[in-house]
Amino acid sequence: MSKIEYRIVTPEEKLHIARQQRVSFPFPGLDSNEEDIRNKISRGEYNSDNTYGAVNSDGKVIAGMEAIPFQMWFDGQKVFMSGISGVVSLPESRRQGNIRGIFLKVFEDIYEKGAVFSHLFPFSYEYYRQFGYEQCGAAARYSLPLAAVRQFKNTGTMHEFIEGDKEREKLIEVYEEFASRHNIMLSRGEDRWTKVFEVSLFSHERLYYWKDINDRIKAWVKFKRDNEKMMISEIVWLDHESMLGILQFVGMYEGAAEKMVFKSSPELTAELYWPNPYHITAELAWLGMSRIVNAKRALELMKKPSGESSFTIKINDSLIKQNSGAFKVEYSGGKSSVTLCASDSSADIEVDERALVQLVLGVCDLMKVKDSGCAIINKNHDTLKRVFIKKPLLLTDMF
Repeated sequence: MSKIEYRIVTPEEKLHIARQQRVSFPFPGLDSNEEDIRNKISRGEYNSDNTYGAVNSDGKVIAGMEAIPFQMWFDGQKVFMSGISGVVSLPESRRQGNIRGIFLKVFEDIYEKGAVFSHLFPFSYEYYRQFGYEQCGAAARYSLPLAAVRQFKNTGTMHEFIEGDKEREKLIEVYEEFASRHNIMLSRGEDRWTKVFEVSLFSHERLYYWKDINDRIKAWVKFKRDNEKMMISEIVWLDHESMLGILQFVGMYEGAAEKMVFKSSPELTAELYWPNPYHITAELAWLGMSRIVNAKRALELMKKPSGESSFTIKINDSLIKQNSGAFKVEYSGGKSSVTLCASDSSADIEVDERALVQLVLGVCDLMKVKDSGCAIINKNHDTLKRVFIKKPLLLTDMF
């Protein structure tokens, strides 16, 4: 059998991964023209630093994926997250363990680089569970009548954003503060912000920001009309007042559309504000899957309850050996320490890597994870229930 190398590929090798990605993922923006790619390679513009592949002894790339570095919000802090994208395998090379081999190499590398989490959007949840990923729940994608929001209290003023607006940095600050309240939201880099703010005078999309009576920007929204719907791609706010204000503004388009549609923060419970719940439509917008890359670091950074306490957690991670073992977590006065125990015989709770990520991110609270059969609680119930609570999650970026 041919010997397989699992490694970061060269730009030339990445070309062959891009070819297969184009077949498997027919999305706009994917590399699709061989001549264009080769010209980029010759100019040194085709970067393969985040592209991993399985390369056989004949030099043929038979599988690959992207491991893209991001900054992600976790319990109010920015952490390194590796976003997995474009996972492909040649049909004749499937079911031979090549994707597993690539993942093992990716995990080894990103652990050394300081990644705390990894995230992906799966074609199959069952498939990616074998690599330690678990679902992160869903946000509500609301479809809400515009007429009702016309009645919301709006104490501020609205201002249109056009590319080059001097308030650009303020809008980024508002987004980051909003994002910091939601686990797994991205802290965006300049490349993403450039796309968000591509709004010209005649763009189909419109972007408006809301100022309070003290002239402070506290909310903004980006949207476009699609027949009878206002499709909101971005909506963020800092507090209850600005949330109502920005929603009331969208309602001003009542004559042009009937409903607004957007993926909502869990901070908004629509039925509390729309007078007729029968007019509210909500579907689940699944947030993808996460796994913990560095369990010790995740436990250190995780927000702890007030007061002083400790617990011991036994982790069984089938792919990242550094995560396996029993860890003692001690916290007091906003500080915490995590140490690897010599023995795991007296752990308060036992979990695998998939249950761990749901507990740490706050996808579910402790008892729901326990009831699903994914965690064994031996003792110290009260402390564990205070530590592992449900938290707000949201992710509005794709990769």
